[in-house]
Amino acid sequence: MVCLKRSLFAFVFGISACVIATRTQHDAPDRILRNARRDGIDLESLPFTTSALAGIRAIHDSSKVTIPNFSNASRIDVHVHVVPEWYRALVPFTGGIPTPHWDVQSHLQFMANNIAISAPGADVYLGDEESTIGLARLLNEYLAALARTYPKRFAFYAAMPLPYSQAAIREAEHATTLGAVGIGCLSNHEGHYLGAALLNPFFAFLNTRNTSKEMIYVHPTESVLNVNGSFLSANPTQYPSGIVEFYFETARTIMDLTISQTILNYTKLNFVIPHVGGGFPAVEDRFIKSYPAVEARAKEVYRTRFWWDSAGPTYFAQVKGLLAYGVPTGQLLFGTDYPYAPLFAYGPSVAAITNADFLNGTEKVSIFAENAMRLFGTALPAI
Repeated sequence: MVCLKRSLFAFVFGISACVIATRTQHDAPDRILRNARRDGIDLESLPFTTSALAGIRAIHDSSKVTIPNFSNASRIDVHVHVVPEWYRALVPFTGGIPTPHWDVQSHLQFMANNIAISAPGADVYLGDEESTIGLARLLNEYLAALARTYPKRFAFYAAMPLPYSQAAIREAEHATTLGAVGIGCLSNHEGHYLGAALLNPFFAFLNTRNTSKEMIYVHPTESVLNVNGSFLSANPTQYPSGIVEFYFETARTIMDLTISQTILNYTKLNFVIPHVGGGFPAVEDRFIKSYPAVEARAKEVYRTRFWWDSAGPTYFAQVKGLLAYGVPTGQLLFGTDYPYAPLFAYGPSVAAITNADFLNGTEKVSIFAENAMRLFGTALPAI
């Protein structure tokens, strides 16, 4: 078992006033442990459980948190990261960069003009199925506690213990009872990209659920190689993966989903892709024209069941590559990457959308909020 640097990604809201959950949560740790035992998850044996449960208990104590004025909140941020201190202790570096500090108060202040939804990644203990399953459960319980305590500010995608498909199916079912608005996946799980055959049972399960559509958020992560059971970073450069490699990770997993026909076989699945597709728009033509049998159908999925968030300085020019393929502006979402992006980047990234001369006023309003409302519909908390 090797512990590599992974990311916790999230999806957060910021509209009107926050209403604090009133029901008592003093029994939360006992309930979490009881439900885990019911599902065959031995949380008590994992070294991070005690601190995670303490963090969940602290979330429910909102008395020390000052709620900002949300009267100007008008944007839905589909790409933020929630980083509990207990998780930050497990993952001190993300993509080769120090994992940033995060707390509820700072995040709420940042959200004074935004709304957000969050989703984490549980791939910290590569090759260790028990720890991966346990970490996914605790992350989901933490995010559910956050969403219950601040129901008009936070919603979440569920962390999945992939590549362990049967455990992920069980966790997806539990996360639904916790109120997750969708599923969070990484670009690869222990080196298996999302089109891998061993993940088919998981996607088949999601495709048959009794919902009108399933939302799957796909976040780039460290590329790894499994060499005789040891996991090694596959980043071929001297630069941090989060600075260079993540863009290609997004492209790789979209290609894998396409070549495997996963996106064609499971027609209820909607994929939210960050950073307007990373490196994918730059290579789409060269890639897809090598597969003429699926080209037209795949491009239709990219235009209708793929949703592309703006996180990062992507609207200066990068997004134009995506639009050139006929992706409608109705499939574009707003994201910030908080708190992983540098502080100086948030303002200019928002301004680039506001000032984009290739978008009209209606399209800009839709990107900032209305497209996300259309995508998530009633899955979003009432605001």
